[in-house]
This record gives sequence, structure tokens and C-alpha cells, in this order.
Amino acid sequence: LYLLLGLFFLSLTLGTHETLAIYMGTFFWELTPYQIGFLVLNNIIGVHIGFFFAARLHDRFDKRWTISLSAIGLSLFWSMSVNLALLGAAPAKASWELVAFIIFFGSFSSFFGAVLNISVMSALADIADEHELNSGMRLEGIFYSARAFFAKAMNAVGHIVAGFALQYYIVLPPQSLPGEVSEDVIFRLGIVDGPLAMIGGIIAGVVYLGYRIDKTAFDSIQQRLDERQNRETG
Repeated sequence: LYLLLGLFFLSLTLGTHETLAIYMGTFFWELTPYQIGFLVLNNIIGVHIGFFFAARLHDRFDKRWTISLSAIGLSLFWSMSVNLALLGAAPAKASWELVAFIIFFGSFSSFFGAVLNISVMSALADIADEHELNSGMRLEGIFYSARAFFAKAMNAVGHIVAGFALQYYIVLPPQSLPGEVSEDVIFRLGIVDGPLAMIGGIIAGVVYLGYRIDKTAFDSIQQRLDERQNRETG
């Protein structure tokens, strides 16, 4: 329940960023399509590092803390470059220094996103073990398919929120060209993709703390499952 509730709030952040990405690259940052293509590097860098460190973080910290802090880190760093730009602390628009600036903070966001995804999937396996202990039934397929369904459904909510923001708050004029949009519209675009987009992910990080299967509980579940199996086969 806590994982799905956290996913709902996190999806507000994810859907907002995904919907506004092309508008941010084109109008807020004024990057060329060629420059925008290089932004994929933050995913390549961050995801690979996150994949490498996820298991090590699980060994050192409980998954609830890994999940919670990763959700907050993902949200903060995904909006960091925009927030700094709103404060006047970003490189010049359309510059390659700006591309490197975005990739730098985006790599941290992708790192936390990878750790978060791996941690949540791992937590679902622990929940399946707990459910087996309590009910005698093994239902990993139900848990993972339910999570996949809710991820798709809830992510759509973020896209809807961003769509309403584009329509009624940002109000980007039709046939707009980069560099010719008013500063007021650009500022509102940055506000939605920056500080406002962070809110859902930060709330998700707090909600994820409700997940209670820590290392002690996990070891107890595994021990009791092994004892039951030994009795049944013994």
C-alpha cells in the first residue's frame, strides 16, 4: 500500500518532467535538436552507476531509507538545473556549457532513479515473502503486475497535470519560436518544471517511509519460511 501510494505522488513528478521535456529543451534552454540529443548521456551515466551501487546500498541501509531518499534525490536533482537557472546561476542558453550543466545534474537524478527502481522491485519480492508466510500463497506475479499497471495509470496523472499547466498556466503561444517567447511565459514554464515538479517526489519520499520490512523483519521472515519448508518436507 505504501509503495503504491508513494508511486502515485512520484508519478506526478515523473509525468510532469516527461511532458515538459521537449518544451524545456526548445524554449527554456533554447537548445538545438543536436544538443538535445546529447542529454541522453545523463541516463547512460546515472543508470549504470545506480545499477552498480544499488545492492551495496541495500547491504548498508534498510530498503525503506534507500527508497525514500532515492525518491527525494531523484526529484531534487531532476529539477536542480532549472531551479538554478531561475536563480540566474546557469550557463548561457544554447551553449555547450549549459548542455554539460544539465547532464551533470541529470546524471545524479538518473542515479537515484535507478536505485529507486531496483529498490522498489526488491522490496516487492520481500513483500511476496511476507505474504507467503501469512497466507501460504506465493503471488509474485500479482504484486509485480499490479505495480506495473499502477505505474502506467498513475504516470498518466502527471501528464494530465502538466497538460493543464501548459494550457491554463504557462499558456505557450501557438507556433512559438525559441528566443521569441516572452520572459513571463518562460519563467512560468521553469516554475512548473522546477520547484513545482519536485513536490510530488518529495511527498513520495515521506510516504515511502511507511514501508516497514527492515533487515530484522526480512531475516525473521526468511527463517520462518525455511522452518515451515523443513517441516513440510521433513
